[in-house]
Amino acid sequence: MASDARRLAVVGFLAVIVCACGPKLDEETRIEQTITGMIDAVEQGDVSDFMAPVADDFVADNRPLDRRALRLLVRRERMAREAINIQRLDTTIEVFASDVGQARASASFRVLATGGSGLLPDEGRFWTVETGWRRDGDDWMLISAKWE
Repeated sequence: MASDARRLAVVGFLAVIVCACGPKLDEETRIEQTITGMIDAVEQGDVSDFMAPVADDFVADNRPLDRRALRLLVRRERMAREAINIQRLDTTIEVFASDVGQARASASFRVLATGGSGLLPDEGRFWTVETGWRRDGDDWMLISAKWE
Protein backbone atom coordinates (compact mmCIF):
# COMPACT_ATOMS: atom_id res chain seq x y z
CA MET A 1 0.00 0.00 0.00
CA ALA A 2 2.80 2.41 0.91
CA SER A 3 4.56 1.45 -2.31
CA ASP A 4 1.49 2.46 -4.36
CA ALA A 5 1.31 5.82 -2.58
CA ARG A 6 5.01 6.37 -3.22
CA ARG A 7 4.62 5.56 -6.93
CA LEU A 8 1.66 7.93 -7.17
CA ALA A 9 3.69 10.68 -5.50
CA VAL A 10 6.62 10.12 -7.88
CA VAL A 11 4.31 10.20 -10.92
CA GLY A 12 2.69 13.42 -9.66
CA PHE A 13 6.10 14.99 -9.04
CA LEU A 14 7.31 14.03 -12.54
CA ALA A 15 4.13 15.47 -14.08
CA VAL A 16 4.79 18.80 -12.36
CA ILE A 17 8.39 18.84 -13.60
CA VAL A 18 7.36 18.02 -17.17
CA CYS A 19 4.75 20.80 -17.15
CA ALA A 20 7.26 23.28 -15.74
CA CYS A 21 9.75 22.41 -18.46
CA GLY A 22 7.29 23.17 -21.26
CA PRO A 23 7.86 26.01 -23.67
CA LYS A 24 7.47 29.51 -22.27
CA LEU A 25 4.42 31.25 -23.66
CA ASP A 26 5.16 34.07 -26.06
CA GLU A 27 4.11 37.56 -25.06
CA GLU A 28 1.17 37.71 -27.48
CA THR A 29 -0.25 34.48 -26.08
CA ARG A 30 0.14 35.74 -22.52
CA ILE A 31 -1.75 38.94 -23.35
CA GLU A 32 -4.45 37.00 -25.16
CA GLN A 33 -4.87 34.69 -22.17
CA THR A 34 -5.13 37.71 -19.88
CA ILE A 35 -7.89 39.19 -22.05
CA THR A 36 -9.68 35.84 -22.10
CA GLY A 37 -9.46 35.68 -18.31
CA MET A 38 -10.92 39.17 -18.01
CA ILE A 39 -13.81 38.24 -20.30
CA ASP A 40 -14.44 35.04 -18.32
CA ALA A 41 -14.45 37.06 -15.09
CA VAL A 42 -17.11 39.46 -16.43
CA GLU A 43 -19.26 36.57 -17.60
CA GLN A 44 -18.98 34.91 -14.18
CA GLY A 45 -19.67 38.17 -12.35
CA ASP A 46 -16.24 38.32 -10.69
CA VAL A 47 -15.30 42.01 -10.84
CA SER A 48 -12.19 41.49 -8.67
CA ASP A 49 -10.74 38.96 -11.13
CA PHE A 50 -11.58 41.29 -14.02
CA MET A 51 -9.72 44.15 -12.31
CA ALA A 52 -6.64 42.12 -11.31
CA PRO A 53 -4.64 42.93 -14.49
CA VAL A 54 -5.78 46.57 -14.61
CA ALA A 55 -2.89 48.87 -13.70
CA ASP A 56 -3.22 51.49 -10.97
CA ASP A 57 -2.52 54.20 -13.57
CA PHE A 58 -5.17 52.91 -16.03
CA VAL A 59 -6.98 55.50 -18.14
CA ALA A 60 -9.78 55.17 -20.66
CA ASP A 61 -8.86 57.07 -23.81
CA ASN A 62 -12.40 57.99 -24.82
CA ARG A 63 -14.11 58.35 -21.44
CA PRO A 64 -13.16 60.06 -18.19
CA LEU A 65 -12.43 56.77 -16.41
CA ASP A 66 -9.57 55.79 -14.16
CA ARG A 67 -9.12 52.39 -12.50
CA ARG A 68 -11.66 53.12 -9.75
CA ALA A 69 -14.29 54.36 -12.20
CA LEU A 70 -13.74 51.34 -14.46
CA ARG A 71 -14.33 49.02 -11.52
CA LEU A 72 -17.59 50.81 -10.69
CA LEU A 73 -18.71 50.70 -14.34
CA VAL A 74 -18.04 46.97 -14.68
CA ARG A 75 -19.73 46.27 -11.34
CA ARG A 76 -22.80 48.32 -12.31
CA GLU A 77 -23.11 46.65 -15.72
CA ARG A 78 -22.70 43.21 -14.18
CA MET A 79 -25.29 43.86 -11.48
CA ALA A 80 -27.79 45.18 -14.05
CA ARG A 81 -27.87 41.84 -15.89
CA GLU A 82 -28.40 38.32 -14.70
CA ALA A 83 -26.19 37.03 -17.50
CA ILE A 84 -23.54 38.55 -19.75
CA ASN A 85 -21.96 36.71 -22.67
CA ILE A 86 -19.02 38.04 -24.66
CA GLN A 87 -17.66 36.76 -27.95
CA ARG A 88 -14.26 38.17 -28.96
CA LEU A 89 -13.40 38.43 -32.66
CA ASP A 90 -10.48 39.57 -34.83
CA THR A 91 -7.85 39.94 -32.12
CA THR A 92 -4.62 41.67 -33.15
CA ILE A 93 -1.75 41.96 -30.67
CA GLU A 94 1.49 43.84 -31.24
CA VAL A 95 4.35 43.82 -28.73
CA PHE A 96 7.07 46.48 -28.78
CA ALA A 97 9.66 47.97 -26.43
CA SER A 98 9.20 51.51 -25.20
CA ASP A 99 11.93 54.10 -25.03
CA VAL A 100 12.26 53.52 -21.26
CA GLY A 101 13.05 49.82 -21.74
CA GLN A 102 9.71 48.46 -20.57
CA ALA A 103 7.84 46.14 -22.88
CA ARG A 104 4.60 47.61 -24.17
CA ALA A 105 1.87 46.14 -26.31
CA SER A 106 -1.38 46.98 -27.99
CA ALA A 107 -4.30 44.65 -28.48
CA SER A 108 -7.34 45.41 -30.57
CA PHE A 109 -10.41 43.29 -31.09
CA ARG A 110 -14.15 43.35 -31.60
CA VAL A 111 -16.63 41.93 -29.15
CA LEU A 112 -20.27 40.99 -29.31
CA ALA A 113 -21.68 41.48 -25.83
CA THR A 114 -25.13 40.18 -25.00
CA GLY A 115 -27.00 40.21 -21.72
CA GLY A 116 -30.28 39.90 -19.99
CA SER A 117 -32.26 37.96 -17.48
CA GLY A 118 -33.84 35.16 -19.48
CA LEU A 119 -32.75 32.20 -21.53
CA LEU A 120 -32.34 34.46 -24.57
CA PRO A 121 -30.47 37.77 -24.37
CA ASP A 122 -32.56 40.92 -24.04
CA GLU A 123 -29.86 43.12 -25.54
CA GLY A 124 -26.67 42.96 -27.54
CA ARG A 125 -24.08 45.23 -29.05
CA PHE A 126 -20.86 45.10 -31.08
CA TRP A 127 -17.88 47.00 -29.69
CA THR A 128 -14.49 47.80 -31.19
CA VAL A 129 -11.87 47.78 -28.44
CA GLU A 130 -8.29 49.08 -28.46
CA THR A 131 -6.12 48.42 -25.43
CA GLY A 132 -2.64 49.33 -24.25
CA TRP A 133 -0.52 47.02 -22.10
CA ARG A 134 2.68 47.28 -20.05
CA ARG A 135 4.73 44.37 -18.76
CA ASP A 136 5.35 44.65 -15.03
CA GLY A 137 7.71 41.82 -14.09
CA ASP A 138 6.09 38.65 -15.39
CA ASP A 139 2.61 40.14 -15.72
CA TRP A 140 0.99 42.19 -18.46
CA MET A 141 -1.06 45.05 -17.04
CA LEU A 142 -3.83 46.93 -18.85
CA ILE A 143 -2.89 50.63 -18.89
CA SER A 144 -5.38 52.06 -21.38
CA ALA A 145 -8.54 51.20 -23.26
CA LYS A 146 -10.80 52.77 -25.83
CA TRP A 147 -14.08 51.30 -26.99
CA GLU A 148 -16.69 52.38 -29.51
